[in-house]
Amino acid sequence: GKHTIILVQYTNAYQTRSYMDFPGVNAAMDALVKMYEHKLKELNPTIQHITYDISDLYNYLDSLHDVCGLVLDPSSNKYEPKDRAWLKQKIFAHLRGQAK
Repeated sequence: GKHTIILVQYTNAYQTRSYMDFPGVNAAMDALVKMYEHKLKELNPTIQHITYDISDLYNYLDSLHDVCGLVLDPSSNKYEPKDRAWLKQKIFAHLRGQAK
């Protein structure tokens, strides 16, 4: 996989900036999904099985003050910036791949 860094700022408060790094894009997409699922559990502590669809996940990503990815290009040894739209596309493909 290509080393991937996710940069996130949860609110407009500078202190909420954070980053996570992963050995590949799929692991990073898993982490973004888990981040959303964790937030759902926080908001609905009494519900055992929470269901959601892809648009809910997209709304969550849109609600973050900022989120983007940096993916290592092994040929140039540089990180390529990836925007929110790219992350959504990759999450969709990743989840679709898991569902098969």
